[in-house]
Amino acid sequence: MNLTKQLININENPFILFEKWLAEAKQKEINDFNAMNLATVGNDLSPSSRMVLLKSYDPSGFVFYTNLNSRKGNMIKENAKVVLNFYWKSLFKQVRIEGVAKLVSEQEADEYYNSRPELNRIGAWASDQSSELQNREELENKVNEYQKKFKGKKISRPLFWSGYRVNPNIIEFWQKMSFRLHDRVEFIKSEKGWTRRRLYP
Repeated sequence: MNLTKQLININENPFILFEKWLAEAKQKEINDFNAMNLATVGNDLSPSSRMVLLKSYDPSGFVFYTNLNSRKGNMIKENAKVVLNFYWKSLFKQVRIEGVAKLVSEQEADEYYNSRPELNRIGAWASDQSSELQNREELENKVNEYQKKFKGKKISRPLFWSGYRVNPNIIEFWQKMSFRLHDRVEFIKSEKGWTRRRLYP
């Protein structure tokens, strides 16, 4: 039995390895190759998770955008420690990231917001994210109101809408192997860089 076939390169830089895996996912995943599960825990210690989209990344962290008054936004205000999880079913690969979420700069948030389609920018204003919605018509009416408000004007970014950058402390790469003897490599950040170790399946 060959248990070493196509093993993850433990000596790779974790961000370069992530870049390779994400590029592969972009080619093979049918929808939302950049989708990731975001898990948070608030002051009441009850965990919550949801899917968000990765919008950028570099060695300083992984960036997503949201309404800061949403449930996830409020939970991050209470506890900035979060977990991200990418699972690419078509690749049989997974990346798990533990880290701390911090707001991106105002300039970075503005640049991304202004790059979005017009209706997406309107939607950021119209959606009171995570609050109770009486019916769909209520949301559509708010969209229409903001379309009228910003007609012929620049659609500025709401102060309650921005991005978070998750600075990683741990990055784990997982890939499926035969007989459920999966391959796992964990990168742990230290003052001297990244330490590495393989994990049992």
